[in-house]
Amino acid sequence: MTNINIASLHPSNASLSPFVEISLDNLNYNIDQIRRALPSSVGIMAVVKDNAYGCGSVMVSRCLEERGVAFFAVARVSEARTLRDGGIVSPILVLGQADAEGLRWGAGANIRFSLTDLSDISLWKICGCPVRFHADIDTGMGRIGLQPGETAALIDAVRGDRNLTFEGMYTHLANADAEDAGPTQRQIALFRSVRAGLASAGLKPAILHYGNSAGLMRFPQEECTLVRPGISLYGCNPDPTRSFPLLLKPVMGLKGRVVKVKQVGPGTAVSYGSTYVTSSETVIATIGIGYGQGVPRFLSNRGGVLIRGSRFQIAGRVTMDYIMVDAGATSPLSIGDEVCVMGCQGTQCIAPDEVALLGNTIGYEIMCSVSSTIDRYYLFEGKAVRFEPARPF
Repeated sequence: MTNINIASLHPSNASLSPFVEISLDNLNYNIDQIRRALPSSVGIMAVVKDNAYGCGSVMVSRCLEERGVAFFAVARVSEARTLRDGGIVSPILVLGQADAEGLRWGAGANIRFSLTDLSDISLWKICGCPVRFHADIDTGMGRIGLQPGETAALIDAVRGDRNLTFEGMYTHLANADAEDAGPTQRQIALFRSVRAGLASAGLKPAILHYGNSAGLMRFPQEECTLVRPGISLYGCNPDPTRSFPLLLKPVMGLKGRVVKVKQVGPGTAVSYGSTYVTSSETVIATIGIGYGQGVPRFLSNRGGVLIRGSRFQIAGRVTMDYIMVDAGATSPLSIGDEVCVMGCQGTQCIAPDEVALLGNTIGYEIMCSVSSTIDRYYLFEGKAVRFEPARPF
């Protein structure tokens, strides 16, 4: 891997502060799994919005760009600026709306914009700058995007305008991860119908995409030129309650360290509300990480952590900056031991999906909830290749 500043620091040399660990090796593994599932004619538009689901959009994008990914998707213009400032040169699609300033900047920065409402075109024409766009067709998501019945107005609006380049067309699959394939098949059929109507009017966008992580794993990408993997890049399933064909590895790790070890007697209450009480003499280890750093509170008395290759259950309620575990009467734990709340330690892993299942949620939310106010380490070939210090607030 090139163009990455090697850091001399490594989590093993760090303080007792919590930290995030990002495995670029697992990211590379996941993109290879996704690529093998696709026809050779279909490319990848990597979704790195919202700081790459908490994994760090610049480093993730650098890694993927070196791996041959040549298109990226973000939610906002500010995210596209961050990638350009970070050295990313591939085309970037902004999935959300853009103001006039963003459009003018994007015209000279190889940025594509999404047409999510016909009123967008009015703004684009007022700006008077070139705009390359992908039309977002709402085939059943019910969020943003053009209604299929608005395509006639789209044709009229863009015809003959030399500043507007209708480069792509896409839709969002709302139920690609559901057992019932019917709703997704209907969305794809409607997308094809809209595409045919545009083609009959002479509008034939060269880039087509609707395959999100679940979609690309479960449905043929027959007419698509790109797929848009998001959560699968980072090692999670679109729905943690269901099985999917790709075997993925978690990219994000959330870790802390043991900050206190104490021997206590039976009947000792632990944490707020005294919801955990020791049944015998034991060792309670306190770990310097809590929901303020991204440990979900629903893991109280339920979730597990890895320490020295063994799993320990969280004892008592998760607090803002600490969790505790009951380590047993003969515990070997020491202050400074690494504690894996999420991610891998040795040969064992606690995937974001495992955490999500305990809270009846999804891996997306778990990863995006990890705080930006803690240190981040990026690992490649088992070594720390970049250190990003915590933001103060």
